[in-house]
Amino acid sequence: MHLGDNCINLLAAGIRTADRALTVSPNYACEIQSPEGGNGIHDILQNKFRDNRLVGILNGISDEWSPAVDPHIPKNYRVADFEEGKRVCKEALQRELGLNEDPNAILIGFCGRLCYQKGLSIFMPLIQWLLNDLEGGRCQMIIMGKGEDVWAGKVAEAEAMNRGRVCGYVGFDPCVEHRMMAGCDLLLMPSQYEPCGLPQMYAQMYGTLPVVHETGGLKDSVRGLWDEGKDQDTATGFPFCGFDESALKQRLCQAVWMFHHNKQMFRKMQRNAMNLDHYWPTRMDEYEEQVDLTMNWEPQRRAESWWTNHW
Repeated sequence: MHLGDNCINLLAAGIRTADRALTVSPNYACEIQSPEGGNGIHDILQNKFRDNRLVGILNGISDEWSPAVDPHIPKNYRVADFEEGKRVCKEALQRELGLNEDPNAILIGFCGRLCYQKGLSIFMPLIQWLLNDLEGGRCQMIIMGKGEDVWAGKVAEAEAMNRGRVCGYVGFDPCVEHRMMAGCDLLLMPSQYEPCGLPQMYAQMYGTLPVVHETGGLKDSVRGLWDEGKDQDTATGFPFCGFDESALKQRLCQAVWMFHHNKQMFRKMQRNAMNLDHYWPTRMDEYEEQVDLTMNWEPQRRAESWWTNHW
């Protein structure tokens, strides 16, 4: 982002002179202090952090994302009866999108922009492996989104080659998104980077377990099952480290195996996820705290010597 002495970087200037800079997740606030994540202004962000003026607050979601009151799903449910609720929603979703009505197939959903950043380059090559090799191929996929033509073509091709097992929904329908959150068993979010992300939070509220790349807010909002003995009361999804096919493949193996062979643990993780609180009131308290700190602290002093040397 350093484009020469005659170029003014307004973003860098805004961050430098702001009394406080906030990001949409704590982990992203750390990532942007690295050369890779800071895109040339990481030194400014590091200074901001050292002055206790850079903070990350995880985004929240609106209360419309609740399976108990959602008008877009065929059966409302709560933690106490989520198994029956999700069964009905899954059956209806399979029927609506032209998939085989098979309650024993694990249904994996993807809902996002069709582009490299959202991880299509590492999960699209795994579709045939998921459908034919992993756990006897007892797997179905829904891929919904719009974006780059090359990826839209690959999504349509995947559906054409696997009728009844893959739905390639090129486009976006918010009502279908709600039904995917209720009817899917897993939500795939292998983003290369993600300042926060919201679908993984929606999914958890509906008992759909996210499979996510450990980056940005995905790392903050999805708790992994790294050790069944220690993590069974906190795990809410399947994070993987490293933006590559092998890391994603390993975590998908764990998730799909658990769905088919360890229902008790899978259900436990679903209950953990549904008991989280990702709604806005909790986050608003954190923002109010930052506003109070900003009002009470000494204002950010402009570095007069820096401005003198650079103008």
